Amino acid sequence: MDKKEQDNSKKNEQIVPEENKIAILGHNIFKENDKSGDSSIVIELKIKNVIDKTVGSVVFEAEFSDKDGNVVDVVEQKASSISPNGEHTVRLVHKEDVNKPVVNYNVKVRDIVMVPDPVATGNDMILMTKHNLKYMDNAMLEGVECGIKNISDKIIATLIIECTLFNSEGNVLGTAQHKETDLLPGKSRGVMIQPPLTVPGFMIQSYNIRFLRVVTADIEKVQVIKSEMRTVGDEKEVTLTCKNISMEKADVAVITKFVNDNGETIGTKVIPVKDMEPNTNRQFKLVFKPLSGDSVKKHEIIIGDLVEQSV
Repeated sequence: MDKKEQDNSKKNEQIVPEENKIAILGHNIFKENDKSGDSSIVIELKIKNVIDKTVGSVVFEAEFSDKDGNVVDVVEQKASSISPNGEHTVRLVHKEDVNKPVVNYNVKVRDIVMVPDPVATGNDMILMTKHNLKYMDNAMLEGVECGIKNISDKIIATLIIECTLFNSEGNVLGTAQHKETDLLPGKSRGVMIQPPLTVPGFMIQSYNIRFLRVVTADIEKVQVIKSEMRTVGDEKEVTLTCKNISMEKADVAVITKFVNDNGETIGTKVIPVKDMEPNTNRQFKLVFKPLSGDSVKKHEIIIGDLVEQSV
């Protein structure tokens, strides 16, 4: 296509619509040769996101036609993650066929996908006071930052938060869970939910947060606030600290399980704890010696109610 043909083609009907979310700042058509000597006809668009939300993706479709209006080729090209006021250059390339000369083109927006709005759902006990994607100084994503407030009259012993992460087109990338404990009535707290290592931070564009589990202190009175295991000779020594976060005395059983590399429990220790005063801590130390041939990979601690059964 020579310059005269270019000029004539621009005088012909060239429809490049400006969708209300995307503005077409400029467009052009020209011929381009690659290293192998093959020729292509390129439509180059300069586009801009003119709304205050990120456009997840926009797909442009170009029809290349000959002098009689016959469609020679149809080409699609996608632009992704266009931030508010962001500008992109989009190239739609047609491999030239000398037997089917192109003199005109028609470009349209075939599809637009918006980044889904972030959602954070509270309940009648916990209010979500804020939420946003948090970035570090180097523009790397740190996680989803949110604020929570206990609006009930009960102590929240355990809160499990679930965060589903989405890319710019609303596809699920993965799910993260976060645990908070001992949230007093009327108190607020900042929370950072970090994405799984398997999810690239740069792909995360939105999220959906919900409270998966809420347990109050009248159900879960005592919690483990510190636990350490070390090897002493051929034995495992566990030091742990428990706290009664409730408003009443508690009788509990502190159960420690020792687990091998296969996830099998190879030993259990139980410590009965009686008359533990509210808002107090107790520290315990226990020793476990595995049988010959067994090895301890980790330990797990469960706290249950201590009950007396009459017979």
